[in-house]
Amino acid sequence: MNNPEQSLEKLLAAARKAPAVERDESAPFGFSTRVAALAFEQREPRASAFARLSLRAALVACALAVAAVAINYSAIASAFDTDSPASVDDPIAEVVNLGT
Repeated sequence: MNNPEQSLEKLLAAARKAPAVERDESAPFGFSTRVAALAFEQREPRASAFARLSLRAALVACALAVAAVAINYSAIASAFDTDSPASVDDPIAEVVNLGT
C-alpha cells in the first residue's frame, strides 16, 4: 500500500506542472483542509478473511463443546459421584460404569 505522504507529494508535484489557466478555478473554502485531513486520517486495518473465518470457527467449536457437556451432563455428574465404593477402588469398573 502506498504511503499517504508519498501520494500527497506526487499529487502536489503533478499540480505544480499543470499549465496555467486564465479563468478562476479555485477550490471552495475549506476544500484543501478537508483533502489533507482525509489523506492523513488513521484508518483501522480490516481483519483478513482468514481471521474472520477463524473467529467464526472458534465460536462454533465453543458452542459444540458446550452442547457436548450439556448432553453428557448425567455421565459427567455420575463420574464424580462417590456413592459406590467399589468404583472408587477399581479404575476398570469406573471406566465401564461411564459407558452405561
